[in-house]
Amino acid sequence: MKKISFPLLVVTLLLAACNGKPGVNESKALNTSGLEAVGPYFTSDHKGNAVLCWTEQDVQDSLYRLKYAVYDQQKDQFGRSVTVPGSAGCSVSAESMAKIVFKSDGTVMAVFAKRFPNEKSPYAGAIYYSMSADGKNWSDPDFLHSDTSHAYGRSFFDLTRLKDGELAAVWLDGRFGKSIKGSALFFNRTEKGKGFAAETCLDKGTCECCRTDFMTDEQGNLHMAYRSIMFPTALSDKQVRDMVYKKSTDNGQTFSEAKTISNDNWEINGCPHSGPSLAVTDHTLHAVWFTAGGSSGLYETSATESGFRPRQLITASGKHPQLVALANGKIAMVCEESADHGHDHMNMDHSKAGMTMSHSAPAGMSKIVLRISGNGEPENKIELTKGLEADNHAVLTPVNGGLLVAWVREGEKGASIHYTYLKQ
Repeated sequence: MKKISFPLLVVTLLLAACNGKPGVNESKALNTSGLEAVGPYFTSDHKGNAVLCWTEQDVQDSLYRLKYAVYDQQKDQFGRSVTVPGSAGCSVSAESMAKIVFKSDGTVMAVFAKRFPNEKSPYAGAIYYSMSADGKNWSDPDFLHSDTSHAYGRSFFDLTRLKDGELAAVWLDGRFGKSIKGSALFFNRTEKGKGFAAETCLDKGTCECCRTDFMTDEQGNLHMAYRSIMFPTALSDKQVRDMVYKKSTDNGQTFSEAKTISNDNWEINGCPHSGPSLAVTDHTLHAVWFTAGGSSGLYETSATESGFRPRQLITASGKHPQLVALANGKIAMVCEESADHGHDHMNMDHSKAGMTMSHSAPAGMSKIVLRISGNGEPENKIELTKGLEADNHAVLTPVNGGLLVAWVREGEKGASIHYTYLKQ
């Protein structure tokens, strides 16, 4: 979930940071006791505090479990971590990390994917949720979806808090099997005092392994982006995988038809494992994504009443972008870039099922880069890491006039999560 406000003052601070002046703290490693930590994801609790969740491998049984902690800005560190007991054995896909989200009444919802053991398909699995009123006592895991067949996979979900304080989720689902190309997109929402209810299918024929992005703006409108599988007649019905967008103005009761964000015409029979990211500022929708249709790289655009503006290249070496809105129409994007900029790297999945549940690091060393832009024009670029480590899959969130950024660092002893705060 994205908070959609940010003081203009931070832009000045970012400029200072670029000039080597104070503004960006040195990065810190998240204090964990597990063998490794992956899958960082930012949300906010019902009081507006920034919350980081991640998946951590336990020393005792080597199982991964979902954890979360509230950020303390005064100490520039995270508080005591909370473990979700029912998440033991959850999957650790970098594009489909386990997540925590809060209802407006303070109810904590944990959502995570697990494989079905000993199934014929290595990708067969389900998405579960567990609830808690106090972060101590948790409900037994329940299925996010009504269909619980063990024959296929479900994953690549995202969550948002609705204007009425309830929660909504979208995910990719393989229940239609070979009757469609790719996966199907489903939607579900919670009921007051309860968990998720009956799901709705929103689209068929989506790319199987790219994360979805789902958010609520200040007016309560729902915005959703995902990678779709298309067969444009202009390309003699060759398969392309480009980004599309849906919107709901009635709390998810209905959604608009899918609109293509950019006609990249990326002809690819596989999944690039790189989803889109959205942000809304001053009633303007912004989108960033990776494509190799035409010139490879990260692109951005914004919406108009009639559609989306022509795409603009941000960086030819970037991957896995994450976007938040700032004040006065500005946006901030964080991504990883190859340290040597020698080539682009994509994780491809050419399996029939396409539902990978494992996490992976980019080839070679990479650096975490933050960019600020306004009115479609780049303003500032800050390299948060030096490209001496395998840093990847960064996330960011506004915190009291600053920006909090976290990412995965792959090392010889496993992965860890690092973070830094851009001060006021």
